[in-house]
Amino acid sequence: MRFVATIHVRPKPEVRDPQGEAVLGALRSIGLDVANVRTGKEIVVTLEAPSEAAAREAADRMGQELLANPVIDDFSVELRAS
Repeated sequence: MRFVATIHVRPKPEVRDPQGEAVLGALRSIGLDVANVRTGKEIVVTLEAPSEAAAREAADRMGQELLANPVIDDFSVELRAS
């Protein structure tokens, strides 16, 4: 079966986010009343797996072992059949 996994990687709440701070400043400079901005990245992977559980396990492994730094990042996975 084919699945599409979307892995969202974001800095942990206690970690400073300089890119988010820059975006916040830019948004305020154009007159928008924004309280906070946190940036991150989204990785979309199409994969083959025998089941949804196997696909989720593979996507979780991607996040844990490669795509996110466990010291400073949190990640979440969205999975759908393709």
